[in-house]
Amino acid sequence: MRETVATIDPSRSHAKLVFDQAPAEPLPGADSADEVRRLLDRAAIMMAFEQVGGAQAALDMARDYALQRYAFGRPIGSFQAIKHKLADIYVAVELARSNAYYGAWALHSNAAELPIAASVARVAASDAGWLATKENIQTHGGMGFTWAFDCHLYYRRAKLLGMALGGTREWKHRLVDELKQRNTTALTAD
Repeated sequence: MRETVATIDPSRSHAKLVFDQAPAEPLPGADSADEVRRLLDRAAIMMAFEQVGGAQAALDMARDYALQRYAFGRPIGSFQAIKHKLADIYVAVELARSNAYYGAWALHSNAAELPIAASVARVAASDAGWLATKENIQTHGGMGFTWAFDCHLYYRRAKLLGMALGGTREWKHRLVDELKQRNTTALTAD
């Protein structure tokens, strides 16, 4: 059974799927839980790239608006508060992009670092997406909350993607658990 679900992002459809009395088989492999974790790691890296793209688009939108909107006879982008805001977004987006590339490398090379790379990519991309879209709205001022600009669409998408596959808190916990496991393994090997 499939049932449409309303979300905060009207541009992306969601549904609730119910598999009642549906035939199923266990996942192949020695440990199904490991297979599910690997699947989530792969999805996290792919989603991180989508989040980086949305964050970059929000940054570009904020920058363009700051250069064309004038206040007190000059572009608002020339004011220190706006410059710092845009610089913070730029740093967050570039950090997220770098971590997404790290995740892609780990995925492509089947590296042992895949769980760590996926967690780092997911957290950095979620944080960058939230910061970029929130500050894009702030840069646009009162206009950022209206339907005249698409700021709210990027914000909604960033919030929705940030919750998908487990929120940032869950991925931070996964990262800490992976690092603890690596450190424990390294200590016992010495």
